[in-house]
Amino acid sequence: MSCEWREKVALYVDNELDPAATEGFSAHLPSCPDCPAAVTEQMELKKAVRIAGRAFHAPPDLHAAIYSSLHPHKSASPWWKWAMAPVCALLLGIISYQLFSGMRRPDPMVAGVTDLHVVALASPNPVDIANSNQHVVKPWFQGKLPFTFTLPEVAGSPFVLVGGKVAYVGQKPGAELLYTVGAHKISVFIFQAQNGGRTTTNRDLSFETTGWVQGGLQYYLVTDANKEESRKLVSMFQEVNR
Repeated sequence: MSCEWREKVALYVDNELDPAATEGFSAHLPSCPDCPAAVTEQMELKKAVRIAGRAFHAPPDLHAAIYSSLHPHKSASPWWKWAMAPVCALLLGIISYQLFSGMRRPDPMVAGVTDLHVVALASPNPVDIANSNQHVVKPWFQGKLPFTFTLPEVAGSPFVLVGGKVAYVGQKPGAELLYTVGAHKISVFIFQAQNGGRTTTNRDLSFETTGWVQGGLQYYLVTDANKEESRKLVSMFQEVNR
């Protein structure tokens, strides 16, 4: 691949580019014959690594062997081990408190919808139904999903509806709707809420994900647009689906 952007594909997929570079890469993708395939390949690799990380864990013996190879001359005396025990207990208590009190378990859907948003940015054909009229896009989903929803009227607003497609995260079917606002793209995902659903706001470097629950449905909005624009579209969806 001779494209000058090639070396930035991995950084783009991992959201490690600064906002200006991310916007430039996103603008470059539709016109490049090579980068969209490279982004998709990197996304599949990222997904495979994530799945493997959940399925496999290094055994304690491997951890001990690695530590011994890195510190061959260190050996803790029994006295040192007993002296460190209270410190370890304190640290464990602090970490446990932060994990279970100060922090919530991450929503596994967030990683999935963020990946799908990146794929949409990289794809020359990001939607299956391309139409700016919500009265055309909404009926297209009938019979394809076990639920229904309403799309806001965006005429007169800064948002433009590009279209939609059926998306899957964790084998759960949902609607993926793509909007533009200025030079930015916004993906809105709608799934059936599971176990009451989740309300969340997550900023992962270049992308912000907002999740909310309404009418038995779980919504996610993913974008690199500014907060005011994303909040405006969230409010429009919430208002029309009351």
